[in-house]
Amino acid sequence: MQSSHPIAIASDHLSVADRIESFKAGFLGAITSVFAFFAIALSHHFLQNFLTVHLTVQLISSFELGNPFTLLMKLGMIGFSGFLFAVTYRYIVRRDRNSHLKSGAILAFACIRSFATIDRDLPALTLLPLIQMALAIAILLLENIVWLAIVQSILETAIQHKWIAAFGSVKD
Repeated sequence: MQSSHPIAIASDHLSVADRIESFKAGFLGAITSVFAFFAIALSHHFLQNFLTVHLTVQLISSFELGNPFTLLMKLGMIGFSGFLFAVTYRYIVRRDRNSHLKSGAILAFACIRSFATIDRDLPALTLLPLIQMALAIAILLLENIVWLAIVQSILETAIQHKWIAAFGSVKD
């Protein structure tokens, strides 16, 4: 019987420089997420007003501004999520030019955030007609994809301009 050994890569540990670059990417992702949240929340507000007047469709409240305490909690969560996404994205894409990998990272994070929100709101959503429920879910998923696409775009720009190094490209 053969024993399986883990496959060793060039370095099993992250260098200090890579950790710093990951922190920079995460910080940029957090800041970008907060600004993107406000832009999407504003769009969400106008879209909600339009849909309520014309189609009587209620959107899922993930991007609503709400009261100050709720807003602070949402900003903390969106900032932390943006931090994690940026650090993970930097690691996932490395120096690859694979567009499927890049869009897959966005879609995976957007689905996780959207599905968690849908799971929370599912009892209320099931009371809606199927077409309204599908529209509310589709808009929520689109909002999350746009949010992460903004973060990805800013992060890609920072990597392209070498403000943040691509994963594995810095040495101690």
